[in-house]
Amino acid sequence: MPNYLPIGIFLAVVLATILYSASFWGCAPQTTVKKEISEERSKAIEDSLRKVKEFEIAKYWSLGYEYYKNKSYLDAKRYFLKLLKMDPQLKYAKKFHYRDIFARLATCYIQENKPDSTEWAYRTGLKFFPDNAYLHASLGYILRGKGQLDEAIKHYEKAVALRPEEKDYLTILADLYVRTERFDQAIQTYNKYLKLNPSDRKIQEILAGLYRSTGREEEEIQQKEAILAQHPDDLELMLELGKIYHNRNENEKAVAMLQRLLEKDPQNTEALEYLGKAYMDLEQYNKAIMTYKKIIQIEPQNARIFCNIASAYRMKKNFRIAKNFVRKALSIDPKFGLAFITMAQIYETSAEDCINKKNGKIGFDDKLVYEKAYFEYQKAAEDPQWCNLASKRMEALKALLPTPEDRFFHKGKKTPTSDCYKWMF
Repeated sequence: MPNYLPIGIFLAVVLATILYSASFWGCAPQTTVKKEISEERSKAIEDSLRKVKEFEIAKYWSLGYEYYKNKSYLDAKRYFLKLLKMDPQLKYAKKFHYRDIFARLATCYIQENKPDSTEWAYRTGLKFFPDNAYLHASLGYILRGKGQLDEAIKHYEKAVALRPEEKDYLTILADLYVRTERFDQAIQTYNKYLKLNPSDRKIQEILAGLYRSTGREEEEIQQKEAILAQHPDDLELMLELGKIYHNRNENEKAVAMLQRLLEKDPQNTEALEYLGKAYMDLEQYNKAIMTYKKIIQIEPQNARIFCNIASAYRMKKNFRIAKNFVRKALSIDPKFGLAFITMAQIYETSAEDCINKKNGKIGFDDKLVYEKAYFEYQKAAEDPQWCNLASKRMEALKALLPTPEDRFFHKGKKTPTSDCYKWMF
C-alpha cells in the first residue's frame, strides 16, 4: 500500500495540472472569438443604421423634391423639414445633392405667405453656405421689402462679389444705392451692368438721369449721345440733346443736332423754335428769322413766335419792322405779356443805339423813349406769367425817366422828335 500512494499522489497532481492547463488554455481562445464577433457585429449594426438613415434622408429629399417640382409646396415643406431634423448639420447634403434645400424651403414659405419663415430659411442657409450668391440675393430682396436697405445692400454686395456677371443683382444693388443716396456707387454699378448689356436703354436712361441729378452734365451728354448712336432715328432724343446744347451755349452743336432732327421731321415746330434760338445766340439773325417764319407757316396764330421774330429784327436794329411783328402778336392775343415786354425791349434798344450815337449823352428825347418802354412794362405786369420780369425792368428804368425838372424845361413835349426815333411814327 505504501508503495502505491506516491504514485497515486503523482497522478493526481499531473491530472490536476492538465485540467488546470486545459482550463487556462482552453478558455482564452473562446473569449477572443467572442470579442471579435462583438466588434464586427457592432460595426455591422452601425453600418446598417447608417444605411437606414441614408435611405430615409434620400427618401425625404426625393419625396420633397418631387412634391416641390409639382408645386405641392405644403407637402414638399413637410419632407424638407423631416430631412433637416434627421440631418441638422447637413452632413449628407453634398452626397445626396440637397445643398439648395434652404432655397427650396424658402420658396415653400413664400407660397404660404410666411415672410418671417422665408427669412429664417435664407438666414439659416447662409450659416451653412455663406458663399451662396442666390441666398444672399434672396435675403437681400426680403430685407429690401422690409425697408432694411443698409443690410440689404450688404447681402447684394456679397451676391455681386460672388457672381459679378449676374445682371439682376447689379441692377437691384444700383437701385438700392440710389435709394440710400449713394449716387457714385450707383453710377459705378450701372456702368458695370452696361458693360455686360450695353444695349439696355432703360438702364442707359437711368444712368443719364443720375449724371444730370449729380451735376455731371458732360457725362449725361455722353450717355445720351451713346443712346442716340444705338437709336439714330430717335427724334425725341435729338430734340432733348439740341435743347441741352442750346442751354449750355454750345449753339453750333445745338444747330447741328436740330438740323439733323428737322431733316427727318421738318414740321417739328419745337425743334424749329430751338433752332431759331440757337441762331439768335450765334447772332445769325437772318437765319433765326427764316426759321421762325417756318413755324408761322405751320402755326399762323403763334403769338410767341411773332415776338421772337420781332426780337430778331430788333437785334438787326430794324425797329419799325420789329414793331410791326409785335402788333401781329397783339392782334392774336391783346393781353399777351411777352408782346408788351418785346415792345419795351425795342424801345430800350433804340434808345441805347441813339445814345451811343451821341457819345453816351442822354437827352430828353431818350428819356421819353425810356418812358415808353416803362409804360409797356406796366402793361406786361398785368399778365401773371410776365409780372415779375416786367416789375424788375420797371424798377431798373426809373432812373432814366424824365424828372419834373426835365418836364419844366420841355413843357408840352410828350414824344421824341429826334431823327433817330423816326421809325416810331
